[in-house]
Amino acid sequence: MDKLVVYNDMRRLFAISLSYVVIAVCIVALGFTQGGGNIVWPIISVAVAVCFIAGVVFNVRKMSDRGPLFEYTEDGVTDFTKPDDIIVLPWEQVLSVNLKAASNNDLMLEVMGYKTADQFDEVTPEMQAQMDANQSDRVYFVLQLSGLWVRRSRMKEAYDWICEHIAPAHPDIAFSKFEDPLSHLGKKSDQ
Repeated sequence: MDKLVVYNDMRRLFAISLSYVVIAVCIVALGFTQGGGNIVWPIISVAVAVCFIAGVVFNVRKMSDRGPLFEYTEDGVTDFTKPDDIIVLPWEQVLSVNLKAASNNDLMLEVMGYKTADQFDEVTPEMQAQMDANQSDRVYFVLQLSGLWVRRSRMKEAYDWICEHIAPAHPDIAFSKFEDPLSHLGKKSDQ
């Protein structure tokens, strides 16, 4: 396999959307039943529920737009999370790849690298400030694949693919993998 493409996880987006709908229904029900005849509570509950429904609409749009989030190839990594700002980092300019815990349940895959000033069509003031602070012509990036949109197993699969296909050809890249400290509890140690 010469590349790995990571997409939004449909099951995760569906579960989040379903949760938003349940929360919105509960808020509206509470607003109309516990308002004590006051018109303010139903209005506030509907306003809050609309925010959750907006989250559902956002997730449905993400589910219908099946564009990739990240693409890992033997040449480099491409971040498609912001369609107007696609970032391509060649492996020669990647400093580290980290699989870490983003929360109690989610993992995050971070690829840290840099681009030099001559690789940009235009150097923004923020980029120039970073180059001045570093006293170099490098602009550093941390490309993060969030566990909010991708399943834990898919995150581990992406990290393993990078380790298997990229690490041998690029020994300068630092790799670190999250190990759950609680997973070792309860296991019998070899004595």
